[in-house]
Amino acid sequence: MLRTRLVASAVLAPLVLAVALLGEPWVSLLVGLVIFLALVELIALLDAAGLEPPQVLCLAIGLLVAGSILLAVNEGGLGGPLLDLVRAAQPLGMPLLAYAGGVLVLAVASFTRGDPRAGFLSWATSSFGVGYVGLLAPFLVIVAHLAPADGTASTAVGALDLRSGSAWALMLLAVVWGYDTGAYLTGRWLGRRRLIDHISPSKTIEGLAGGLVVATLAAGLGAWLIGLDPWHPLVIGPLIGLAAQAGDLAESLLKRAAGRKESGFLIPGHGGILDRLDSFLFAAPVLAGYAMLVAGRGT
Repeated sequence: MLRTRLVASAVLAPLVLAVALLGEPWVSLLVGLVIFLALVELIALLDAAGLEPPQVLCLAIGLLVAGSILLAVNEGGLGGPLLDLVRAAQPLGMPLLAYAGGVLVLAVASFTRGDPRAGFLSWATSSFGVGYVGLLAPFLVIVAHLAPADGTASTAVGALDLRSGSAWALMLLAVVWGYDTGAYLTGRWLGRRRLIDHISPSKTIEGLAGGLVVATLAAGLGAWLIGLDPWHPLVIGPLIGLAAQAGDLAESLLKRAAGRKESGFLIPGHGGILDRLDSFLFAAPVLAGYAMLVAGRGT
């Protein structure tokens, strides 16, 4: 099992790193594909939990919401009708309008259920599913568009003169992967006390501590790539590490409700796309918020 996980990681990690370094349009294309696959797995989990989401409608609205965010983030590279559409949606923005419209459509779809309780649960969980993946996953692209206050995502930053967007994307990957690796190895070697037993029995307090240490070290590398002051990793490491752990537990909660051990089977040794994406769904928005509110970055 461990060997299979390592082989899959050795194949996928270089691909993800290459896309992060290449920037657009490859980042948005990869994230868009991941969002589609994650939505398929999420809808299957909701269905397995007995919540009966309108599957095709949920998938379509989730893609619409996520796509609207990707278009808004890439506004500078748009032209013609797409640019007109993005600008026409201001000041509320396409993502808010798309999600609000999706919630309304899902509400109408729930009217067809004979049992009002079943209809309400279907509406509520479908709206949740659209937001969980459709709103959170595009933050991966937002992180890859972070820029200095006086520059763009293509502005060279840090010791290696990387594109700002690429440097921030590498920061996210390094901290989340660092946390996951540190938590896994520390928990396996030293883990004794359960963290949240009723959701994920394999997680331990020792693993959490080890993961936060490695995440902080990885944040130091990321700060060097970006050119941040030395104190930032001391905040970013624990903050993003905790967000990554929360994202993992949130997906574990969903899988337990569905009676599933994994969200899918697309990645040998790792499960499904959602199993690999779960930590990033919480970590990416937190890092983007930190960059904008504390580190003075923008998109």
